[in-house]
Amino acid sequence: MTAAFVDHARSASPLPLPTSTPRLERSMIVPLRSRGTTVAALSNVISSTFQQARIGSRKAFAATLLAGLSTGLMGCSDGTESDRPQEDLGQAIQPIIRGISSGTEHDSVVVLTTFRDGARRNLCTGTLVAPNLLITARHCVSDTDSSTACSKEGTPITGGTVMADRDPNALVVFVGKGGIAPDTEVEDNGSARGTKIIVDATTNVCNHDVAFVVLDRKLAAPVAPIRLGPPTMNEKVSAVGWGIDETGTLPKSREVRADISLIGVGPAMYPDHATYGYGDREFMIGESACAGDSGSPAFAKSGAVVGVAARAGNGKPRDPNNFASTCIGETAHAVYTHLASLQDLVTRAFAESGEPIWLEGQPDPRAPKPQAVPADEPEPSAPPATEAVVSGPEAHGAPEAGAGCSLSTEPRKGSVEHAAGLVALLASLVGLRRRFGPRSDAKLDGDAHRARLPSMP
Repeated sequence: MTAAFVDHARSASPLPLPTSTPRLERSMIVPLRSRGTTVAALSNVISSTFQQARIGSRKAFAATLLAGLSTGLMGCSDGTESDRPQEDLGQAIQPIIRGISSGTEHDSVVVLTTFRDGARRNLCTGTLVAPNLLITARHCVSDTDSSTACSKEGTPITGGTVMADRDPNALVVFVGKGGIAPDTEVEDNGSARGTKIIVDATTNVCNHDVAFVVLDRKLAAPVAPIRLGPPTMNEKVSAVGWGIDETGTLPKSREVRADISLIGVGPAMYPDHATYGYGDREFMIGESACAGDSGSPAFAKSGAVVGVAARAGNGKPRDPNNFASTCIGETAHAVYTHLASLQDLVTRAFAESGEPIWLEGQPDPRAPKPQAVPADEPEPSAPPATEAVVSGPEAHGAPEAGAGCSLSTEPRKGSVEHAAGLVALLASLVGLRRRFGPRSDAKLDGDAHRARLPSMP
């Protein structure tokens, strides 16, 4: 039988998240410090150049500066093979339960808890799909049977009954910035509370284990786009969550495992059991999620939420000394619910939140719009090859296979070439100064000529 993840989190002895602050490793600090130092140094040089180069043509100066900055600071790639992520040559099924720490690129993935009488009663995972709206599993927001077994038709074989929805005000969300686990034992540490639970009319979680929660405030955290369709058999997903690791304890950080191959897209039978199955709104991956990962996302390469973790198991009895024992091994699997035929539920949830839907492949509707150029002032001309626009899923750290710009803090190949380009830029500015000479009336117009870096949504 397959157990819903929340069963473990409901135990008489709640599994506490560590309260101590993890120590940052040097490998996490060096790339950030290196990039920050480079940007600071460039800022100083350019500031000095503004003061010294009194150039006659301000628009030519602005165009040259914008072109150099977009090339040097953004680090655009030409889509060559050396810039693309390397294909993982490991096992096809890679477990999140033995995953690695997740960083800021997954800060849309939050902890969802239920508090009663001042005590935490369970722990799940959710994903912010709008500043005040998260998606999670139905069994994380409703009282249900502790275990569930379903057929490939999406009907219950045993368990999975929805008894009642919980008080939305008892649902407390914790944001783990940078992937560091927050202290979820203290209710007042929460970042937001629920105000409304949005679910469909089903009375069983089989093929329907998904829910939305409208929050009482907008959170200053990233949001993720969603896909209104299932994954395909030839794509791989990343599982991200706050659940227990292979030792049965909650880790000090959010965990991620990338490039997980699909076992199947429903309706289908379990590969190792002729009785149980998963329905047409579900798909299956191998050893991945566990207790506490209920409601956690499966991310597509685009960065979109393609599924929500519903249930997992390996066909073996649980080791009383290790809650994770039913999530590990070659026969372990996890079933996720996708949104292919739940568009009405999605539309209603976003309408209740008052926020627009961010669909996969589209720009974030909340992202700042490009500023219009006044009609009486022509736009500075810059070489098209230096322009870069980053929007939509790319801002979540999931680069597409083609050319584009990386917002990663890691050092990239070609850094020397970018530095050389900036040196050439500065040399050209000095040349312009010598050619046109100083002018006392050539005061630059501050913000009108300042390079604007694209912001992450």
